[in-house]
Amino acid sequence: MVKLIQVSILALTLLVSQSVYAITSVSASIDKNPAVVDESIVLTLIADGSVSADAFDSSVLAKDFIVGGTSVSSQTSMVNFDTTRTTRWTTLLIPRKAGIATIPEITIEGVSSNPIAIQVMAKNDKRAKQQKDVYVTADVSTTEMYVQQQFTLKVKLHIAQELKRGSLSEPKMTGAQITQIGKDQETTQIIDGKRYRTFERLYSIKPESSGKFVLHSSMFDGEIITSNQQRSMFSSMNRGKPVSIRGQEIDINVLPIPASFQGDWLPSEIITVEDRWPTDKDEFELGEPITRQLIITAAGLSEEQLPEPDFNAPVELKIYPDQAETTRSLQRGLLISQKVQEFAVVPTKPGTYTLPEVVIPWWNTKLNRAAKAVIPAKTITIVGIAAPLVTQAPIQAAPVQVITEQNTTLQWIFLAGWILTALAWLYMAKLKGKVGLNKATFTANDKQTYLKLMAACTKNDGEQVLKLLPLWASDLFPGEVFTNLNQVDAKINNLDFSKALQQLQKSYYSADKGS
Repeated sequence: MVKLIQVSILALTLLVSQSVYAITSVSASIDKNPAVVDESIVLTLIADGSVSADAFDSSVLAKDFIVGGTSVSSQTSMVNFDTTRTTRWTTLLIPRKAGIATIPEITIEGVSSNPIAIQVMAKNDKRAKQQKDVYVTADVSTTEMYVQQQFTLKVKLHIAQELKRGSLSEPKMTGAQITQIGKDQETTQIIDGKRYRTFERLYSIKPESSGKFVLHSSMFDGEIITSNQQRSMFSSMNRGKPVSIRGQEIDINVLPIPASFQGDWLPSEIITVEDRWPTDKDEFELGEPITRQLIITAAGLSEEQLPEPDFNAPVELKIYPDQAETTRSLQRGLLISQKVQEFAVVPTKPGTYTLPEVVIPWWNTKLNRAAKAVIPAKTITIVGIAAPLVTQAPIQAAPVQVITEQNTTLQWIFLAGWILTALAWLYMAKLKGKVGLNKATFTANDKQTYLKLMAACTKNDGEQVLKLLPLWASDLFPGEVFTNLNQVDAKINNLDFSKALQQLQKSYYSADKGS
């Protein structure tokens, strides 16, 4: 009998327990109504019991909304031995279109919530602008361009409440290079009588293929602290209100390269070329480098797209380019790139020479036709006396004393290494029949010229080395006379020698001088 009573009590307890914890109501609410297209609202669903997190199926909302992330929390409280349990779901919803959107009845374990009708306003609706706490705008410099023609996207995030956390995603477009220009700019603005913190971000976009594309602008995801939350005594513990704003979709039309265009493809609204010389005079001294500066400016092109000119200069004029300096800026919404580069023009013999006209073809995107940027031809006269001609074996010169300063041991080791290397090279060249030498490979005078050359190298005197090389070559090849470095280089006909000579000339004559 006692056992029967215990079983009955246990069964009754279970029944009471189930009735206590069974769900009796489900409520649904949203944080604002009306809502705005592409801007999130927060749906809160509360069941008066302890329920599994998977009991809420958000797929029923997909017809009228883009459904974001859902967070679940449960709470238990006891007042006068009366226990209350609740389960709360919080979901971000982004309305798909303007009009009336409906949150249908949502059923949790057999209990349904109330349906909610939401008025959804278009983005350009005046009422929508007045109630926005957070919104994103996107503007492009143009919606139609040629392939590889750069355009800009300006994204602005406006926030009227305190920002707890947030991030702007990168814009996306198929087949395009997207690069942020500069850093974010923060300002404060009054818009429709409401104060906003504004964060502005600028992007450069270069399409790599033609066709019709959709540019997906930046999307904002974060949390804000509303005015009501700031007034709450527990505001420091508040998680903040989640906000999600879908990026704007912009239709882009990319045109192909016109079939009639010839040359390297440079689509731009304008390209200018400026050619600068150190003086208005066209006469220069032999042996002194001439600095020529070229400035190329283009709209809608990156620095990497700016062309490298081919001067096609006469062989008597050696041209050594310096490192180019590039800049990029934004002017009236248009991306402007500029390249400034200097060239050292080194004449090797006197005379009058013409650097021919240089033509840079490009495509004028404003006029929709081919255009040309022209560097005009330039004629210069080189005056001076070339290296003296040697018609017979040179007279033996007086010995030249090589004066060394600090660390003489290392300098003589270097000099000895130079001599041994040169002798070894000449010996190998003789074996291969590349250089014809007489029986006495080095005469006394030859050694003097060679020692002068070695002394100039030891002193790091590049100018003296360049002057001595033709004399040294005249000694090295009896019966032949060399008056400039081009003749020496052609006669030696050795790749290592040519590289060393070019490096020496570039180091000595270019604007970026080295040792």
